[in-house]
Amino acid sequence: MSRRTQRVEEEIRAGVSSILQRQLRDPRLGFVTVTGVSVTPDLSHARIFV
Repeated sequence: MSRRTQRVEEEIRAGVSSILQRQLRDPRLGFVTVTGVSVTPDLSHARIFV
């Protein structure tokens, strides 16, 4: 896996985590954790694991 792919995965994980914790006001999402992100080699799709 390239360094660029790893950086993109880290940024997506941080961004989605931030949205889930700060911007969504749903009490059911209080303890949701993003455990991983996997992107395709061309960076066109991402799979997010919660």
